[in-house]
Amino acid sequence: MSTLLLEIGVEELPSWYVRQGENALPELLGERLAAAGLDHGPMRSFATPRRLAVLVHELATHSRRREQARRGPAEGAAFDADGAPTKAAVGFARSFGVDPAALTVEETERGRYVFARREVGGEDAAELLPELLGGVIRDLPAPRKMRWGEHEFAFVRPLAWLVALLDDQLLPLRLAGLDAGRATRGHRFLHPAEIVLRAAADYPDALAAASVIAARSARRAAVLDTAGAAAAGAGLVLEREAGLEDEVTDLVEWPTGILGCFDADFLELPEAVLATVMIRHQRFFPTRFDQGNLAPWFVAVSNNRVPDEGVVRSGYEQVLRGRLEDARFFWDADRRQTLAQHAWALAGIAFHKELGSMADKVARVAQSTRRLTELLGASKEEAATLKQALPLFRADLATQMVYELPELEGTMGRAYALAEGLPERVAVALEDGVLPRGPGAALPGSRIGALLAVADRLDTVVGFFAIGRRPSGSADPFGVRRAALGALRTLTAQGWRVPLPKVLEAVAASFTTPSVSNETVAAVERYLWERVAGMLSDEGLPQKVVRAAVQGSRSVIGAGRRAHLLLALLPLPGFGDLLTLHKRAANLAKQAPEGVGVKPALFRDPVEAPLHDALPEARRGVERLMASARKQLPPWDLGRGPGQDLTDLDAAVADVVRIKTPLDAFFEGVLVMVDDAEVRANRLALLAEVAEALSDLGALRELEATSEG
Repeated sequence: MSTLLLEIGVEELPSWYVRQGENALPELLGERLAAAGLDHGPMRSFATPRRLAVLVHELATHSRRREQARRGPAEGAAFDADGAPTKAAVGFARSFGVDPAALTVEETERGRYVFARREVGGEDAAELLPELLGGVIRDLPAPRKMRWGEHEFAFVRPLAWLVALLDDQLLPLRLAGLDAGRATRGHRFLHPAEIVLRAAADYPDALAAASVIAARSARRAAVLDTAGAAAAGAGLVLEREAGLEDEVTDLVEWPTGILGCFDADFLELPEAVLATVMIRHQRFFPTRFDQGNLAPWFVAVSNNRVPDEGVVRSGYEQVLRGRLEDARFFWDADRRQTLAQHAWALAGIAFHKELGSMADKVARVAQSTRRLTELLGASKEEAATLKQALPLFRADLATQMVYELPELEGTMGRAYALAEGLPERVAVALEDGVLPRGPGAALPGSRIGALLAVADRLDTVVGFFAIGRRPSGSADPFGVRRAALGALRTLTAQGWRVPLPKVLEAVAASFTTPSVSNETVAAVERYLWERVAGMLSDEGLPQKVVRAAVQGSRSVIGAGRRAHLLLALLPLPGFGDLLTLHKRAANLAKQAPEGVGVKPALFRDPVEAPLHDALPEARRGVERLMASARKQLPPWDLGRGPGQDLTDLDAAVADVVRIKTPLDAFFEGVLVMVDDAEVRANRLALLAEVAEALSDLGALRELEATSEG
């Protein structure tokens, strides 16, 4: 067994690619080693701004011996009438490196074909690896690659050096004008000299001695340790932010936390402004006092360790001060006008040339939201909040602060509303109306804010469908998919049981130019249900359960609850057999005449009345199951799971499953399609009621192959 080291040294990688490369390199290398028949043990990957590397432990010294087979021409084309191989067979055998006499004939789905087999493998790993490693580097996935110099080779950044060692043996790898060597690089400033590696296993310790924390997880921990220590030294608490922690980790190789401060007068700005400037623009960690208030100090993480930190600190403070001065100017300038006055400027901000300005969009959202409140109902206080919020919705788009810091949209709407003295519930609605900001991001917390958010996002979806700009594959230039997911997550989190078609009708009615046809509304509904199915699948639910739930639901929250309920019901005794009988009943019920009810006077067999008598109990059982799902599965974030399992369903299930015995007896005892038209119609109507009694659980026909008895 051997240890393999591959290191790809580069100019500075973009921070967003470091983690991606750390995952992609061992995954691709593992696939190529498996294809080459080279068995191996655990892999350990490394990623910093200057390198991607992987150590492969317990690598086999030779490839695994294995049989390789290839199909050739059909039997009739491979042998002549005397059974001698034809030119086609001889050529096939020669191309595969076997004797024509070794060819065999085997039966396949397409008929009898000639096959050639040979034993391969046993190659020396050191001979296979150079070409294999070169292919891994060439094929390493990245969304954007670049070329440099005179080479056709492309990589995410120009290559600076390569290391390829098998134990202590240097592998002859050449790529993009570079020959792999034993020399790696330490920290750019703290250890600029080359480090010559004796063997592959020396790699982690050699880099650590050269001031490089090469393992990304260890470096992330070091970032938090040094930043936390810098804050704690001044009696402060570090403000944690996962995105910032990841980005800083991928910008440094040897993190050093430096505490800096800014003028306390800037604390008059909204906290969100200060945090955005520090986190998004300067990659600084904000700090707080023990009481939780934001402190006028920050922690920067440097990629260097210098004798006089004061020089570095002063530079950080100077840059931050300039940013905060700008923010204070925008804050003061924007407050010279009210939000209502800023809203006038929305007419000059384009949304889309075929869908009008932002003012047009906000006007449509206002109409949609009013219709949605009629569907959902609203208290007097909520109606008053909505009346105040609608004219100001998204008005902060026209402010200087949001123009310079677009990630603060909604947040500044809330801040400016509070600064004007508007009620807090109105300010909260203005901020909630732009949530969620992305996949997995926070959802609206207020009911009125959620109404605005749903109306705004569905306005985007319906509008772009109406003008023929639907998402196609991965192409979604107008963010329609993101808007759809945001609306669906919000509907679920609010627990609104309003039918999705009614919601879409309310949104579509607000459009005049372009007009929205019924076909467009239907297409949007299909698209949204597809997204619901995808989000439920992301929760780990089986596809057939998802299809049964989605096809049997009208509200988004109902689909989620049905899916989790059906998943809990499937293993319960008797439920699987009931599904089979239900499918048979539902198939026959399709032939039931419309408008014909069950008439007990037309029962001709003793098994008909017991089935009819069992229906009310089955309906009550279904109602109890759905009520239990609503109680135990309260609103949740669709796609992340409800966070709990359903329990105590046995009694309600027993009521439902009890119909199985009379239904079984019905199918055993009577012929449904009798000659007597009235009796036949009555029996079909009875089966239609059976199917209808269980239909609230979902489209159960989808579950037959999934169920367990």
